[in-house]
Order: sequence, then structure tokens, then C-alpha cells
Amino acid sequence: MAGHCRKCGAKLKEKGDFCPNCGEKNPTPRKNVINKYTILIIIAIVIMAVAASIFLVGNQTQIVTVDGVKFEIPSSYVNDPSRTDISYDGNVKSSAMGWSNDENYIEIGITRTPGSGINSKEVASQVGGSPTKMFGHDGYYQKYDEESYSFVFGMKDKVCMIYVSDYDAFSDVKVIEEVD
Repeated sequence: MAGHCRKCGAKLKEKGDFCPNCGEKNPTPRKNVINKYTILIIIAIVIMAVAASIFLVGNQTQIVTVDGVKFEIPSSYVNDPSRTDISYDGNVKSSAMGWSNDENYIEIGITRTPGSGINSKEVASQVGGSPTKMFGHDGYYQKYDEESYSFVFGMKDKVCMIYVSDYDAFSDVKVIEEVD
């Protein structure tokens, strides 16, 4: 730490703690301390940025609409066109769409009687299953022999069924709103 004493101006020794002329304590060098903290702060910022990007990329979703009801599912699910079905016999309209990813399958079906209206909650109860509340709706939960599951509920004049290949896939679905 060569330099001059801040009190008397005498030349300081390289490794001395005090001025050889007046005894004033030499200031401790801070350059290395500041660099260490700066490096730690930069590393912390980089780690947070990487974690945030992984979180944002891993949690992207898509909005899907089945017969006027919007649902949110992860973007990793791809529409399965072979599971898209719309039928209308003049009295009952039924629409179903399916999506799959590497692990699970989701199918959403909507049934309604256009014009005359139905008591959708009563129809959902006739499907059977255990009464439960999911997705913010009262409905009926069923487990099938082949390890798949469904939840059926009424929404205004529509009966909605969410069918999943694995119980954990229920957490991949969010009912957003009825749009018509």
C-alpha cells in the first residue's frame, strides 16, 4: 500500500499499518472487498434471471374454447384432431375436443340443448359419481377402471365434462368463463 499519509503527507511503507512519521493508522484497502461483493451481486442477478426464464418458459399456457366455454391448459398439450367431435341431432348439441402431451391426455366435452334450455346441474347429477367441488363448480367426480378420471358439472345451460388420463392432469386445467 504505497502512498502518502493522509495526515502528515509522509511516504508510507508497503505493508505498514501506521505512518512511520506521525503514527496515523493507514486506511485499509477496499478495492478487493468491493470487487468480491460486485461479483457476488452479478452472480446472484444471473441466477435469478435464469430461474425466472425457466419459470416463465415452463409455465406457458394456451386458451382453448369448447362450445363457448374457455379453458386454460399448458401449452405443452397439443390438440388431437381425431378427438374433435361435434354433433347435433336437432335437440342436443355435443362438442368434444382432446389434447395430449408426453404424459397425459385431456378431453373436454360440452353438451347442451339449444333454445329450450336444460337444468344442467340436474343432468350432471344423473351422470353419477361422487359429489365434489372442482374448478369452482359443484359437480360429480368419477374414477374409471382404466385409471382415468372425469369431472362433470353444470354451467348455465351446458353440461361440462373434463376427462383426464391421470388424476394429476386435473391440475393442468382451469375453467375460465362461458363466452356466449
